[in-house]
Amino acid sequence: MPTVISIASGKGGAGKSSLAVNLSLRLQESYGRTILVDSDLLMANDHILLNIHPNNDIIDVLEGHTAWRDAVHNLTNGLALLPGRVAANVLLGSKAGKVKSLIETLTHDGQEFDYIVVDTPSGSGIEVLDVLSVSDHAVIVVLGQATSFVDAYALIKNSYLERQLTRFSTVVNMANSADQAEVIFEKFRRVVVQFLPVELIYNGFLPHMADINAASIKGNAVHDVVAKARIAAKIDVILKSLLASPSGICTAPEPSFDMYRL
Repeated sequence: MPTVISIASGKGGAGKSSLAVNLSLRLQESYGRTILVDSDLLMANDHILLNIHPNNDIIDVLEGHTAWRDAVHNLTNGLALLPGRVAANVLLGSKAGKVKSLIETLTHDGQEFDYIVVDTPSGSGIEVLDVLSVSDHAVIVVLGQATSFVDAYALIKNSYLERQLTRFSTVVNMANSADQAEVIFEKFRRVVVQFLPVELIYNGFLPHMADINAASIKGNAVHDVVAKARIAAKIDVILKSLLASPSGICTAPEPSFDMYRL
């Protein structure tokens, strides 16, 4: 059965989609058959970063217009992509629960895949919580910014209160060094565990690299060989730590009413 890795962040601009794409490319290259699912129904980016122009996407699947296999696009390196859609005319509430069901279907029917990477929408909406609840690894992307801390805390809090999730992996993005990334993580971890009975696992960091930033601005994956090598080295560290972490989302009993006030 495939391992499901969800990538989430409390706010936009944290580099979530860039991490999801690079993580998926590296998984496909070195670890096993991988499918990347862009579950953002309104502001999808993965197909842009991968320079794909899809005819069918995840909304076509959710609305029953096409089977999921017919909406999958296979890249030349073997990575499979189930793309999202940009500026879709869709009511998010009408798709409540359908994305979760789709991920469960992929897990059971997509036996040709070793890994399913899900790029979730930013924020802590019900569609994000649903995906996290059916993932083997829930990865939270944080920056060394107060706004990132606040929004990532809100995501973890809602995941705990609404889905009773208690274990989260963490990647620090846009850090200047490994030491700075660990300091950022530890500050964030102390804030979270002070108020919530959850476990945060540090899986690594990505540096602030001009190559990645420029590629994101242009809407392309990184093509420079040297840049790719540097990214791959960091991604390998993250993947080694992530895949060695306990698999499966820990759940807790229903929280008390007082927890909702935190």
